Amino acid sequence: MLSLIICSTHSALSDSFEANIQKTIGTEYEIVHIDNSKHQYNIFEAYNEGVARSKGEYLCFVHEDVRFHSKNWGKVVEQHLSQPFVGAIGVAGGNVVLDKLDWRFYGFGHVYLIQGTSSIEEMPGYYISHKPSCICQVPLLQVTVLDGVWICIRKDLFKQIRFDDKHFHDFHLYDSDICMQINQLGLGVFVTHDVLLEHFSEGTFSAGYSDSLEVFARKWKDCLPLIKGIYISEEAISEALVTAQKLFCERLSHDAIVIGLRKKLGTRKDGKEHLDYTHEEKQVMEESAFTYRKWSIKNKELDNAYVWALVLQYLKAPYATRKCKIIMKFIWYRLLGLGKMRRFSDYDV
Repeated sequence: MLSLIICSTHSALSDSFEANIQKTIGTEYEIVHIDNSKHQYNIFEAYNEGVARSKGEYLCFVHEDVRFHSKNWGKVVEQHLSQPFVGAIGVAGGNVVLDKLDWRFYGFGHVYLIQGTSSIEEMPGYYISHKPSCICQVPLLQVTVLDGVWICIRKDLFKQIRFDDKHFHDFHLYDSDICMQINQLGLGVFVTHDVLLEHFSEGTFSAGYSDSLEVFARKWKDCLPLIKGIYISEEAISEALVTAQKLFCERLSHDAIVIGLRKKLGTRKDGKEHLDYTHEEKQVMEESAFTYRKWSIKNKELDNAYVWALVLQYLKAPYATRKCKIIMKFIWYRLLGLGKMRRFSDYDV
């Protein structure tokens, strides 16, 4: 049996989420819902509680803001994890782990994921940002660590591993740390393209992320660097570090603005625009709003009237700087039908 362990900020999981699991999983399963609506757990504590409650032979740690597109994906999990050399599988992961930064910034990894990004103001909305990039004939691609959006691990391994709530006290690097533990057991960590899911939000890197990175580096200093699945020269690593540091600093600055904006917008009661946006906040909102509409225009699942209403909202926004461009995209894709639009069903496997 497969146990789905889900740490939720809500007291109950959404009906659509549970219905999607029931429709697609294709095997016996249970949902272990860790209610974190009162913020009593960090992610390490929540997942350890989930492991303790679980009854399945195979454990699936998954975010609640996902939708599965693959059919019978639970059977795929059972098949892969039943192989003795497999310690964990996921849909995104990195080949290189160093004592600086995070694998996501180095550029060495595999992603098989439809990634959405919420706009700043229309937080329930999202757009499809890219097609899955890990299309190959190999069912498992070895990596060093996995992204926590979806990680599956055999339960018997938790006799030797544990989400480290002793050293970590936040919501960062739980995925990398548990994968490092699995690597130390001599087992493999893999990305699979046999399961496709859609993740509705990217998440943000808070100020505490840097602190967690320092804890991670200290804990695993004798094991780093750790590289699995590829060969890479020291020169290439040095070059990647320079680029990664720049990207990391940019992402932290960007996400700090996003976090502040969401708090500001969350306090808005009357539905009117705030007049005290900084220049940087306006830039982030403009990029978010424009991109959200650009991908909405390309999404066949949305009808013309709905998309045009989104365009009109953008045209009225005080921070909008690409009004002519978004109108031309609407005409090109929606009225003339000359662009290639995407349908969610195009991603079904």
